Amino acid sequence: MEKMTFNTRVSLNNGIEIPLVGYSTELAGKTAFHDLTRKDILREAIEAGYRRFEVVASDDCERALGEAIRESGLPREEFFLSCKPQIADVRDFRYYYAVEETLAELQMDYVDLYSVYWPQEKVFRDNLDDWQRKAWVRFQNIYDEGKAKAIGLCYFQIPHIEKILQDSDTKVMPAVNQDQFLPLFSNKELRDYCAEKGIVFGALNEEDETKILKKPRYREFDNLGIKPAGFYEKSGLLKEIGKKYGKSITQVMNRWILQHGALLTIKSIDRDKMEEGKNIFDFELDDTEMVKIDAVNLDYRYGYDPEHIDF
Repeated sequence: MEKMTFNTRVSLNNGIEIPLVGYSTELAGKTAFHDLTRKDILREAIEAGYRRFEVVASDDCERALGEAIRESGLPREEFFLSCKPQIADVRDFRYYYAVEETLAELQMDYVDLYSVYWPQEKVFRDNLDDWQRKAWVRFQNIYDEGKAKAIGLCYFQIPHIEKILQDSDTKVMPAVNQDQFLPLFSNKELRDYCAEKGIVFGALNEEDETKILKKPRYREFDNLGIKPAGFYEKSGLLKEIGKKYGKSITQVMNRWILQHGALLTIKSIDRDKMEEGKNIFDFELDDTEMVKIDAVNLDYRYGYDPEHIDF
């Protein structure tokens, strides 16, 4: 890849280009209760330069996002909308209804990426192979009908992806797989697997993971001499690197994500934080710093485990 900038796009395996850095609507949906307020937040993100938007139907931001894009005066083609149905829609095979509802809310003819949301390991434990086959076949139909320019996966692990790739009904390769990716959870095996298969890996992290790493695996932090809450904030390594470049700990972590070749998604409703999320292209971590941050890994996944979810 050439020198990265905020406007860098990478090619998916079907030739579609996706912006390297995107913006999640999750916090806008959680903190604002009216479409007008949500639209104002999303308008700020557009004005800040964001063109890829990560949208889950449950964020309830699709209508506000569509209006913000139209009011921006920019052509639809400048934007990359990465959308996911609600978990219940995936579980209940409501893919067609869900994508039609999304398009109606956005008032658009297509989304750029439509992804299966969670692998549903527990719910479909007795017929997981059959469920995943049917799910991917239906997403392929959505792709063939032009309602999505690309289709992908979210939180799928290697065994889940293998079942899709090995099925005779699979005609379209997943273009993207998104999962957690942080210094404490480097997710290297999955990232390497996706790279081998030509699937772009995207980092999806919780906004407050840098502050509230919680139970049940406290004992793993004993040797570090700190409690898990606030791990990144208290990291001497990340502080030292940030001080060297005049950057925040979050900016150092985000730069580390990008230098590992992953897509980055910013979550914030604050304009200053939106700008901070962009301001990571005027420095580069050297090899020694990358190795040191890599060494922090404890294979600690925060939140739901895709292989053990029951929703």
